[in-house]
Amino acid sequence: MSEEQLYETYEQKVNTLEDEICNHEKMSAIMDKDLKIDSKLIEAIFKPYFKKATKENGDQVIKVLNNFYKYHPFLIPFVGKDYPQNDKKKFLFVMESHYLPEFSDFYVNMPRKSKDKNEWLKEQWYKRDFSWEKLQSSPESEISLCREDIDYICTESVVKNNIKNNNKFKALFRNMLKPIFNIENDQIENTIKSIAFMNYFLRPSEYTGVSIKGKDIDELFSYLNLIRVWKALDEPYIIICSAIARKSFYFYWKEHKKCLEDPGVKNIVDDTAFTTDAEFCLCNHPNNRSWNKSMENNETSEERLLKFIKNVYQ
Repeated sequence: MSEEQLYETYEQKVNTLEDEICNHEKMSAIMDKDLKIDSKLIEAIFKPYFKKATKENGDQVIKVLNNFYKYHPFLIPFVGKDYPQNDKKKFLFVMESHYLPEFSDFYVNMPRKSKDKNEWLKEQWYKRDFSWEKLQSSPESEISLCREDIDYICTESVVKNNIKNNNKFKALFRNMLKPIFNIENDQIENTIKSIAFMNYFLRPSEYTGVSIKGKDIDELFSYLNLIRVWKALDEPYIIICSAIARKSFYFYWKEHKKCLEDPGVKNIVDDTAFTTDAEFCLCNHPNNRSWNKSMENNETSEERLLKFIKNVYQ
């Protein structure tokens, strides 16, 4: 593999992908979007978890987030080329996390002890520059991503490479899309052009094909980043399809809401909060086993999503 092949820019990478189904202008807008939230509010939302997650202050957390997609462009959410521009009925589907090939150096170098993993992730994943032209990162970095790694975790590539021929992947999207669009199997590929999609957690799972074991730092960045993406996509309805992601999100959403109602932080300006639970629907993973499993109120994910969509369109 030549150096020219290894070090591509983001623009060069996306132009090599066949079948244009993305809205790259909207995806670039996500990359450029800054998180508009008071740093003191961040610390208020996550206390006492904030000190576990990071030794930094809220301003430094915002700085990391505002640069995240510049350093990790392959994780930019997928936005279909027909994603609505003005229609209020916009949908952002959120699943759990990416994972890497079993042979990836990411897994080889990650500490096995959980107490070390949190600090290692902060230093080696969230802050390092893994942009296309710097896949190998800096010499002092313990992570060296290769082209095969990127193919596994590039959101756009994952969607494009699987939506046509991967029946398991298509089944996941059929479960999520059918309650809204009432589509048949042969319409999935076309329907996906009208939605946005991302994984909630901003780093790969610790093992190939296994659910992520999220740490405080992962939950901190993931919740705040979802707010950033939501604003960049003009506040779509959010449908989270992962038990781990929905529980993490809902916990911090309640903390966020509680903080804004607290007289002690009433002077903190924040226009990025999800104001009501009518803006999101929290489901299980869309594989058949989890999708058909009863959650709170004895609802399956399909039943909950159908009820949510009915309220959206009433």
